[in-house]
Amino acid sequence: MIRIDPLLRALIEREVNNRFLGGVLSPIWWLAQPLLTLGVYALVFGLFMRSSVPAAYGDSFVAYLAVGLWPWLAFADAVTRSASSLIAQSALITRTALPRLYVPLSTVIVSFALNWLALTAIVVLFKLLGFQVSLSGIIMSLPAWIALLLIAMGFAWMVSTAQVLVRDVEGMLGPLFTLLSFICGIQYGLESIPAAWRDVILANPFTHLIARMHDTYLAGGAFVWIDATLLVGGAVIALLGYAFFQRVAPHVDDYL
Repeated sequence: MIRIDPLLRALIEREVNNRFLGGVLSPIWWLAQPLLTLGVYALVFGLFMRSSVPAAYGDSFVAYLAVGLWPWLAFADAVTRSASSLIAQSALITRTALPRLYVPLSTVIVSFALNWLALTAIVVLFKLLGFQVSLSGIIMSLPAWIALLLIAMGFAWMVSTAQVLVRDVEGMLGPLFTLLSFICGIQYGLESIPAAWRDVILANPFTHLIARMHDTYLAGGAFVWIDATLLVGGAVIALLGYAFFQRVAPHVDDYL
């Protein structure tokens, strides 16, 4: 059994409570927001622009979009929320010996756990409705999820400290993640990309993470070597973020 530091567990519980007890509509909005995003993208790219789904992934654009979009939203939500986490918890940080790195980490963990559970429920619903989805993808996609989680951890540690020093960082994340979402193969199949731009899209590591989500959830893909590559890459980003945080964290209290 994995043992979690009681301080980290307390922060995770506090994060969950803040999300679901922050207002009467908080639980509804938590699920409604990604569903609305999914609906808008499905309308624009699936109905208006007629984006095609690769043959290996069936014929449901909604399913194709959901299994690529939801992990990306988990990543964007985790990093964006973590940006202001140190400032939001400034009273707790400056008055206790709480490890600073636990604060953004707890935000990332909760974002990914909740969104993984939500997508699991969506995939099961799709299966019941007769969509071409593979329930084995719930497990087979875990390496890609964990790799994305590690990357989010690294970015969270960097942006949370940067936000303390430069208060404009959080405001830039939304437009940045929206832009990145369009070059990850979320809203379209990679074969529909013009040949001149294909190498650019494939150079984006997030493209391969989203592709693995499609492979596992829609085509029933098993573990492959690229999963290990993604995990190693995610671990490197997490370590870089950790090193940055450890370097800057001693100066954070002076700005809180």
